[in-house]
Amino acid sequence: MNGSREKRGFANALPGALTARLAAAFPSWLRDRRGSVSVETVFGALLVVTTAVAGMDLYQVVDAQWVGARGAGTMASYVSLEAAPRQVFLKDLAAFSYRNEIARPADAAFVVSAVSRDEATDIEPDPPAVVRWTWAIAIGEDPDDPPADLAESCRARGASENGEAPLLAKLGMEPGEMVVMAQVCVRLLPRALVSGRLLADTVFPTRSYQLQVLPVRGDRLPEEPS
Repeated sequence: MNGSREKRGFANALPGALTARLAAAFPSWLRDRRGSVSVETVFGALLVVTTAVAGMDLYQVVDAQWVGARGAGTMASYVSLEAAPRQVFLKDLAAFSYRNEIARPADAAFVVSAVSRDEATDIEPDPPAVVRWTWAIAIGEDPDDPPADLAESCRARGASENGEAPLLAKLGMEPGEMVVMAQVCVRLLPRALVSGRLLADTVFPTRSYQLQVLPVRGDRLPEEPS
């Protein structure tokens, strides 16, 4: 009899003990779950913000490349049509492109060159493409401190130290041909990007190089701008 009572007492007490344990464990589980949800929310928010910032910075980089290409095309078109292009007009054209098209914190360099290849002869069957003259201007936010380093590096992309233009030879410039080559280099400043220096040059390149080549529209090479 006593054994039966003890068994019944244990059986009656078991549900209560389990309920008490579950009741005690539930707040702890809830706190853990809330912490997990909080961590997931933070990581999700960071991912959304990072994606949005990267998207805005990518737009800035791509747009800078586009306006650089357009500026190079405008420069090449003007010089190829002029027998004696004016330096003052080229400066105004570069300044207009910088203010109204690039239109963001950046350094820019505009380089225009006249390039020709001599006719092939028995002595020189494969004459090099030679830069006859080059005009360059650098423009930055501070007009008293233009980015001369950017202008020099931009100029060097199109011609070697001895005046030859191997880039144009690779593009297929024929002997006897005369062309105008316009180069535009844009270097975005950190404040032009939403992320500042965080993504600059690590995820997205902040420098762009654009080249436009047009044949001379006359029978002689344009004179050097004066």
